[in-house]
Amino acid sequence: EVPLVEEAGTPAPEEEPAPIDWDALPGCVVAWVRVPGTTVDYPIVQGDEADPDYYLTHDIYGDASVWGAPYVDAGCRDGTRSPFVIVYAHHMSDGTMFGPLEQYADEAFVAAHRTILVYTREGTVELEVFAADVLDANREGVRTDFADAAELQGYVDERLERCEVVLDHPEDAGRVWAFATCSYQTANSRTVVLAREVG
Repeated sequence: EVPLVEEAGTPAPEEEPAPIDWDALPGCVVAWVRVPGTTVDYPIVQGDEADPDYYLTHDIYGDASVWGAPYVDAGCRDGTRSPFVIVYAHHMSDGTMFGPLEQYADEAFVAAHRTILVYTREGTVELEVFAADVLDANREGVRTDFADAAELQGYVDERLERCEVVLDHPEDAGRVWAFATCSYQTANSRTVVLAREVG
């Protein structure tokens, strides 16, 4: 956690997001995530199986950082092209990183912030949020491997039965993204936002 920063806030709606200068970013950056209407606007790196939690304490340049960097679960072996992409980041007390995602526990907030944009070096991926959940990390395991689309769909269906907020129940989820961050409903809560690729 870090001290509160008075200037942290939501960008003005009329502001155009700055273009991403991929050439200025290190090769470990595999994507960039933006959630319109929030302060979520960050590069994403790929987690490494040799040190899966490295980016909890290091930034995209490998420097020690309490903020860390948003990163794709090391178990997602195809990175952003995995069938189920899990992205983690801290929930900082100054509202930075994935702090705003805690608000997805509120159905009205979810309905107003369903679009998540992920930029890669190849193009833009538009995501639509279909559910959000607050879970106890002590009781929930992390799964990244699925034999086929049917197995992934079955997993999504099972998750939706337990989600706190469900706006849609996709019958063909396709590629699913999960954005996870700490929340403070219990000693080890996580807020998880589920979204599918559209367009």
